Amino acid sequence: MPRLKVVKAHGSRNVILVADGAPDETFVAADLPRAVRRLCDWKDGFGSDGIYFVKDADDGTMNAWFFNPDGSYSLLCGNGMRAAGRLMLDRHQAEQMVLRSGPYAFTVRAAETTAQGVRQVAVELPAVNFTPHDPIVAGVAWPYVDQVNPAYSSQRTVTALALPNSHLISVVDSYNEAELVAVGSKVADDSANFPLGANVSFVQQLGEDEVFIRTYERGAELTESCGSGVSASRAALSRLGLVDPDAHVLVRNPGGPSRSWLQQTGDVWRPVLEGNATVVLRTEVDAADVLADTPLDVAADTCTAEIDAFDALFQDNLKALHAAGINPAVAQSPGRATGRR
Repeated sequence: MPRLKVVKAHGSRNVILVADGAPDETFVAADLPRAVRRLCDWKDGFGSDGIYFVKDADDGTMNAWFFNPDGSYSLLCGNGMRAAGRLMLDRHQAEQMVLRSGPYAFTVRAAETTAQGVRQVAVELPAVNFTPHDPIVAGVAWPYVDQVNPAYSSQRTVTALALPNSHLISVVDSYNEAELVAVGSKVADDSANFPLGANVSFVQQLGEDEVFIRTYERGAELTESCGSGVSASRAALSRLGLVDPDAHVLVRNPGGPSRSWLQQTGDVWRPVLEGNATVVLRTEVDAADVLADTPLDVAADTCTAEIDAFDALFQDNLKALHAAGINPAVAQSPGRATGRR
């Protein structure tokens, strides 16, 4: 079996593996879910919140395939697209590239490096859709904006939209992590009312153009950041009239800061997500070892300078959250993004 080049990277500590080549070039379809689970496993694999497979296309763009850590396929991981996009920009020594995932195209651009020395990338995501063809919530009228649904929560209003994966957004006065987990778990288990499953995000405004967002992700549960969750939440804020669409909003996730705004063309909103794209390590592994029963144990080149630069940014973000009275559960150290748990 072939060898697989793998880079471990993260956007706001949403840890992503980026594998070189199309998935079917390395694994047969029947083995792919197991391979993804093994690669993403925090104990026996490399540890990540998902994996992108990427391959050059003939027209100068890149093709990308994203899989959740449980082995399920997804059209989009916004933070992961930053990481994958940064690697493609480096490979082609470009300032801008287009990555394609399924029917969607994502423009990735190099962005300004932070004061701490952290590389940043901006990703233009697909248009948000408040009237999706495949209903996120069953048996309701669309658009479904700022509604109460007992199947979701008896006390929270919710807004549903697609980007292109399904999102349910609630704006809250104060963040309650246990409540988010409870609501997210209920949505994941209730296919009658939520037939597609959905990412569930709680959003707390911290200032005129500053928010806190945390997401319970379909297929990954509670993560420190979800790029599409950030972008969907940003669109929901403007749909609710709380923030102007073109405002560059500072988003504080537990995993780090980013910025998001909406590009308007007529009535169409396309979110832009800008934030770190930090490379943690680079390695190579035999595909046969991925499918074996023993832990993956391969040599890797660790990118210490990038890890340290992001650590400084992460600590500044955490101090800002604590000052706002928000104390989300995070790994004790950004080391979660640098190796196994």
